Amino acid sequence: MARSKVKNLLLLKQIHSAVTQIKKGKLDKALDTLDKAEKSAKQAKSTDALYYILFTRGGILYSAKEYDRALETYEKALKVGSELLENDPENTDYQHYMGTTLSNMGNLLRKKGEVDRAVESYSSARKIYSDLITKDPENAVYRSYAGENLNNYGYLLLEVGSPDSACEIQTEAVEIYEKLFEEKPDNLGYQAELSVALSQLGSCLKQQAPEDTESAKKTLERALEMQEKLLTQQPENEKLREATTLTKERLEGL
Repeated sequence: MARSKVKNLLLLKQIHSAVTQIKKGKLDKALDTLDKAEKSAKQAKSTDALYYILFTRGGILYSAKEYDRALETYEKALKVGSELLENDPENTDYQHYMGTTLSNMGNLLRKKGEVDRAVESYSSARKIYSDLITKDPENAVYRSYAGENLNNYGYLLLEVGSPDSACEIQTEAVEIYEKLFEEKPDNLGYQAELSVALSQLGSCLKQQAPEDTESAKKTLERALEMQEKLLTQQPENEKLREATTLTKERLEGL
């Protein structure tokens, strides 16, 4: 028992060290530390720690644009996460981690052009978060992650020309972020995600019914109004600037 405790303390120190290195931008050192932590986790038979390590490593590799290695790591994380849920199926933390992993995998697969697998990952994440929100409808973390997954899922469906499915997904995303925004109107993140959801909904409405542009126009105009207001508060936000430009292009294309 004492020996196991020492291993777990070592594991905690290694994970903490890796997180500190990530914050400092030392990604290579963080990966080396996580390799050591993975060995410690396996020796200590700490499955939950192993899952966290794999998830964290996947995120680092994704940020470094090492998409193949990131995908391989996330696939390992899903396998470990499935084991955790087999032993503790009602554990909402494990469910949340699995939803996030699947959503991130969807992003990776979309970048790699593996559309069918990306759709499967996004859809599985959607189901997990829908179940979590049903159990805990006021949980803002679950709702925010669900909305982000839906925005990414909807974008993929727009890319592959599935406007009906995209509109369904984007309507759900808008509903989630509308409520979050209503609860916390000063949260700039919620505003930005809502504007993205509205912009994508406007785009799919345009594709769905090209002869009836009024609904698409109103939706896109609201998205643009929100984005331009946000840009006055965050003029250096490149991601927001790109989203605003895209919304303008969608409006001009009506």
